[in-house]
Amino acid sequence: MAGKLDKVDKAFAFFKIYSNNATSFKLDELAKNTGWGLSTVQTYSTKRWSTFLKKSKSSFSVDKSFNKFNKNTFRQHHSQKYSVKKFFYQLLVDKAVTACVSAIEIYNKPDFKFREESFSILMINAWELLLKAKLLADNDDDKEAIYFKNKGSIVTTASGNPKTISISKAINLLESAGILKKVVSDNVRLLIEIRDESVHFIHNDMSLAVKVQSIGMASLKNFMTLTMDWFGFDFKKYNFYLMPVSFFHLSDVESFSIDNNSKDNLVKHLNKVEKSHENDDDPQFSVSLKLETKLVKTTSDEAVQFRATDDPNAPEIKISEEDVLKNYPYTYQSLCDVLRKRYGNYKQNKQFNQLMRDLKIKGDEFCKERRLEPDNPKSIYKIFYHSRIVEEFDKHYQRK
Repeated sequence: MAGKLDKVDKAFAFFKIYSNNATSFKLDELAKNTGWGLSTVQTYSTKRWSTFLKKSKSSFSVDKSFNKFNKNTFRQHHSQKYSVKKFFYQLLVDKAVTACVSAIEIYNKPDFKFREESFSILMINAWELLLKAKLLADNDDDKEAIYFKNKGSIVTTASGNPKTISISKAINLLESAGILKKVVSDNVRLLIEIRDESVHFIHNDMSLAVKVQSIGMASLKNFMTLTMDWFGFDFKKYNFYLMPVSFFHLSDVESFSIDNNSKDNLVKHLNKVEKSHENDDDPQFSVSLKLETKLVKTTSDEAVQFRATDDPNAPEIKISEEDVLKNYPYTYQSLCDVLRKRYGNYKQNKQFNQLMRDLKIKGDEFCKERRLEPDNPKSIYKIFYHSRIVEEFDKHYQRK
């Protein structure tokens, strides 16, 4: 098998060199260095390597996203034909995503009376696995990086297996190293608080259910972002969302269980932490997110119409343009302000302008044009930018 992967390893070494400098190369150079034919590397450049190779006329450069690979993970990315042993941290990432998906599935069950408690327990499990996977990945997959030690010696469980550090310890280690932002760690700590207080929840309390959901939605978004940033995980096959509480019947929201004092104390704590992050301007991470659903009667020409059934007699749901544009929060100037705060090497230069032009071509995926006065046909138009556009700039600029 090693012989079959020699060319893959040579390609990895070649890309590694070019990922560390700003020079470009031609495909015939790559073919010569790897031993593949020119037609082979041409095919790979448009398929297996397209995520990190950037073409400019007849030459190519290596995007910084390539740096997420090591020799083993590049083999995995490059070919599914060969069995390449996974690192232990990759197994933890897979388990973390599985736990997260299970949390979503349970939360979104139509008639489940232990909704918030179960979600918080599984979501914390997902976070613990993800954070420990990051510690392992940053320490050459050395399991001692997550082992609990006492005076230098590894502590074992009753069964004799090494005991691992707590999720709180993992949070502290990553936060102190500048790897985990405070808004993310605070969000996870709130989930831990919810999990630990599960037995004290108050029966049939809608306000707490809504509060838990807002923290849970932010946690899902943070989890996805970091799993993609840290490990390049592909979430395309998953639907990562929590069903809005407004989709539940009041009779469904009965998953809590004792006195009001415990509930009030918990809600006060959640509100306090949320308020401490109310001025955060990072579009990628949140301590909580609010989701509102409204059914509004409207005859506006700008309403977007859809049906959830094939029955032509079924009632319609209409979403106004204002609702759609909530996903496009940035004007050109406010977007530039966010990018300026986010990146150390950001400049409004020729490179930036070209990126903006390239993204505008993709239409509604990244920007939307609308009249400043929707009801005035003579009103001027202005472009608004989708929140996901920041993720595209992450591929080209260095975060502070």
